[in-house]
Amino acid sequence: MFDKSFYDLAFGVDPGGARKDAHFVTATLDEVKRELASDLAQGINLYLLCWYGARLTLDVYQQGELTESIDLHPFITISVEGYPDVTFTGPGEPVGYDFRDDEGDIEDDEDDEDEDFEDEEEDEEDNLADRLFMDDLGDTVKVSVDWDRIPVPSLIGELAGPDDEAVLLTGDRLAEYGYQDFEE
Repeated sequence: MFDKSFYDLAFGVDPGGARKDAHFVTATLDEVKRELASDLAQGINLYLLCWYGARLTLDVYQQGELTESIDLHPFITISVEGYPDVTFTGPGEPVGYDFRDDEGDIEDDEDDEDEDFEDEEEDEEDNLADRLFMDDLGDTVKVSVDWDRIPVPSLIGELAGPDDEAVLLTGDRLAEYGYQDFEE
């Protein structure tokens, strides 16, 4: 039994149109913050949060036992120039922009065979989901995480470290210290 303490930043999408089951295992909150900032700097990950309702949790393991799972959605704000800020009440619950309207744009494009290519390009430029997916927002997107509001407990006991071969995660999966995606 692995009895060390650690954080597991878990970012995943159930199998379907997209797949992701990434975990970042570390013993420091600063490393969690850096990894999450890196993940949220990628448009595809923002797309997964907004469109697919990706899970994003910080799981806290104290002495090898999962003691807390913190949903990070309510603490994230995505700001894109020209669009309202997007916040979340939970997984699959974005607030501020209705991504279902983007789906309607796609269906409208399929129904309108007479629409010329330039109009279609304009629709895609206005479609935030597509722009996130294509990661073409550049400096117009800013993501913030309100860490001051997240009740992250300090780890107790012996901490996991880079030399630890594996730690037990939910679902009986073993993960090494650091980053891994079980869907790759």
